Amino acid sequence: MRLIAFGDSMVAGAGDPDHLGWIGRALAGRRAITLYNLGVRRETSADIAARWRAEAAPRMTDEEPMRIVFSFGANDCYPINGAPRVTQAESLKNAQAVLKGAAMLCPVLMVGPPPMADPGVSARLEGLNETFKLLAARLKIPFIDVFQPLAADGLWRNEALEWDGAHPGAGGYQRMADLVSAHPAWRSFTLVD
Repeated sequence: MRLIAFGDSMVAGAGDPDHLGWIGRALAGRRAITLYNLGVRRETSADIAARWRAEAAPRMTDEEPMRIVFSFGANDCYPINGAPRVTQAESLKNAQAVLKGAAMLCPVLMVGPPPMADPGVSARLEGLNETFKLLAARLKIPFIDVFQPLAADGLWRNEALEWDGAHPGAGGYQRMADLVSAHPAWRSFTLVD
């Protein structure tokens, strides 16, 4: 199976000393899966909407199962000059475009954004996470909500504060990977019984 992951620095695994991030950890030991991690630091949903199709095309094949996973939102909510970089309405529009477009090619899954150390950004992200969850349900696309569990236990936030204020270390990414890989939607999506 080929799995293409689109997103921001959280997908890329920025801050992980092992350079695995959550997705590398969620797929650990799964040699039959070829992962194309196309997470790009500082990218918003608008950036991902603009590039995902061109980057997916050369990785697509009819010879083995294909999957696309999306996870973004943190950079949309990050403020520039006092306002979020992307409004919630635009984030929703971008998410709808990528999810609908990708679903025409192969099975798609969305992993919601993790919390941020900054309380204001995190509050905006919580609202965006709920919006994404409703969108995914309407489109009948599996959605894995990691926001509340990661916010509740504090490891993600504490590791982020120890480094750059946004990205956790190995422990935070492992916690997110554990949440994702234990979810029935992930197990079905990656063909695990």
